[in-house]
Amino acid sequence: MRLAGINKHHIITLVILWAVIHGILFWQFGIRILYDSADYIKRADFLVEHGMFEDVDNVFYAIPIIFISLFRWLFPQQILPFLILQCVLSGFAVGALYRSGEKVFNNAWAGFLAGVIFLLWWDNIHWNTVVMTESLLCSFTCFIIHRLVRFKGGKRELYFILVLLIIVFFIRPTGIVIILGAFAFLLRYYWSFLALNTVRKFSIIAALLLIAYFSASLMFIHWDFIEQYRRGNIVTYMDTMEGSTLYEARLRVDASDLEFAAENNPALIKIIYFMIHNPVHFIETSSLKVWYLVSGVRPYYSTIHNSYLLVWMTGLYFLCYRGWSKSRSTPITIFNFTVVMANCGLIAISTVDWDNRFYIPMEPGIVLWAGGGAMACIDLFKKKSQFYNSRF
Repeated sequence: MRLAGINKHHIITLVILWAVIHGILFWQFGIRILYDSADYIKRADFLVEHGMFEDVDNVFYAIPIIFISLFRWLFPQQILPFLILQCVLSGFAVGALYRSGEKVFNNAWAGFLAGVIFLLWWDNIHWNTVVMTESLLCSFTCFIIHRLVRFKGGKRELYFILVLLIIVFFIRPTGIVIILGAFAFLLRYYWSFLALNTVRKFSIIAALLLIAYFSASLMFIHWDFIEQYRRGNIVTYMDTMEGSTLYEARLRVDASDLEFAAENNPALIKIIYFMIHNPVHFIETSSLKVWYLVSGVRPYYSTIHNSYLLVWMTGLYFLCYRGWSKSRSTPITIFNFTVVMANCGLIAISTVDWDNRFYIPMEPGIVLWAGGGAMACIDLFKKKSQFYNSRF
């Protein structure tokens, strides 16, 4: 059965799986208030009480703080309504991925399998039930991908995408990665038009580079990542765990002989200076950070959990490759590659996090590819089965 291009059974199955997964999450973990969660709630309560942000850097997390404060105002001292909002938005995000996969691969099964992978990716889907910013960032990235996949160049479409990008930017600073991906997509989409006028082409490229530079500079005003290099951390704030059971000496390196720029330099200049004057150290440490990001493993995880992650991620990347090989001619591929490269680059010049939250910007695009790859594998299996059946 199909309804307006949508397989009804696919949607029903995804809804049931969404309900079961989130039911298990709430049953298993309940409502979790992590260290950062408590800080977001505190900022939201300040906004409710005073009608303004507590600190200027709160603007980089304005969307989640405003949502939390709204629900805290409607339901005093309650956080469950905000978590329900995250779960519901994530459900719509699954629908957006479904429609995106269906469009990119011209097959509803590709979208369905992308939705299944998205829901079963336990290390990411669980953020829906935590008071953090990752869930909203992931959901709105799915919405952006949906609009880009169906983009036809209309002004209303451009305005809608711009609104979504603004929302993403004010969910968390790493939203800049998604913005870069969208700009790369639009540049690729309009390239033939821009190529007709050299002045127009280079003006647009220069404008985008300036936007990227000032956006990065704005973000680095409040987050000086060189400090983590100075502390020798591979994982953020690992030095503060020394003496505890969570401390891992392998996640710190000797920083005594490193050369740093003067403190009064802009943060972006300090990063570039550090890379130029400590090339070997930077390559070694940045490679470790990117490895931990893309593999998901951590030395302080159990052997069983790390083994599960390696098996899951290996299978996922195999499916990604298969999906990419089927969709590499589409503009959305430019978006996905830009997001992956920009996110890995951001981790390389800063630090990887404790629980791989920084993987979230890449997740929707990777899941989209994996859904197409899974569909391709199933089709290949069916063809081989038919071949052997015909021979025997």
